[in-house]
Amino acid sequence: MYNEQLEKLIEMALMDGELTEKEKQILFKKAEAAGIDLDEFEMVLDAKLVEKQVEVKNSNSETISAPKSDKFGDVRKCPSCAAILQSFQVKCSDCGHEFTNIQSVGSAQKLFDLLQASALRNSEKISEHEKDKDRRLESLSQKHNNESGFVKVFSGAKRSQAKDEEREDLIRECDRARKNIEKSLSGEKANIIKNFPVPNTKEDLLELMAMASSNAYDNDGHIGSEEEVWIQKTDQIYSKIKMVATNDTPFLEQATNMVVSLMKKLPKKYKKFTQIPENMRAKIDAELSRDSERIKEKRIVLFKKYGVWAGGFLLTAIIMLIIPNGIFQFIGILSIGGLIGTIGKFISALSSVNNSEVY
Repeated sequence: MYNEQLEKLIEMALMDGELTEKEKQILFKKAEAAGIDLDEFEMVLDAKLVEKQVEVKNSNSETISAPKSDKFGDVRKCPSCAAILQSFQVKCSDCGHEFTNIQSVGSAQKLFDLLQASALRNSEKISEHEKDKDRRLESLSQKHNNESGFVKVFSGAKRSQAKDEEREDLIRECDRARKNIEKSLSGEKANIIKNFPVPNTKEDLLELMAMASSNAYDNDGHIGSEEEVWIQKTDQIYSKIKMVATNDTPFLEQATNMVVSLMKKLPKKYKKFTQIPENMRAKIDAELSRDSERIKEKRIVLFKKYGVWAGGFLLTAIIMLIIPNGIFQFIGILSIGGLIGTIGKFISALSSVNNSEVY
């Protein structure tokens, strides 16, 4: 995406998967000399570094000799007591040995790396689009500036308006194209999340569950398309955990606590995005019921707080407006304004409380 010399320098600097301060200074100096925006360059460079580190990491792992297999034919065996294991089992039912194969742990990191690599590609596409937009606008400006003096003199304001419209049309076209690119990139990210395989080991499942549930809610309370994908992923992971943790209550409780924590924060329509096991339902219902009671108490406080102000403004407005005096009527109008403002604040505060409603 940059000139050949700079791309070659970047490739050489990142060859070992590391970037020293000296190498970084040289690259930034070359980028600045080429007229490249340094903030954009730093973002692209960091993303390239992550992508290279993933490549080096994967390359190194492939060279490591395969560990001794814990399989006999197509059957998994416990490495501690050699008992035959069922599919997706995370704990040996005979000896209690937990399977913590270090090489299998790290699903959340792998998903993060895939999303980072996607972000790098997306950044490069957007950057190329913006450069193409600048080139087209510059070409259009040159075309307008090269018009003959005869056209400029006799076309006057009409021609000037036509040129402005032509420029605006080009900008709108480019902006639509950028939105299409962003939409496509958003779809790519969603597909990465949806299609990422759910692991089998306890550590991996909890790690991925923590990642998915934390990304499923934005602090602004709005659930967009990206949050919905993460909610679906959380449900998918939790469904897998319920299946593999039938004999591991602490593991299931740990995962359930993450799910319930997310339920409490989500708007009402998303709260029942997954099913809690029946044997844990009573305890969770009691906890959520306590939260529901606290929300009701907040509503009562809001009604009392804003009700007093609203009643005061309304009474003042009625009294002032029936008095045939300009000053009093003006005060009455101000009171109506205060009443409307109070109602607006009350609705906003009530909406915030309702979004945190448990059921």
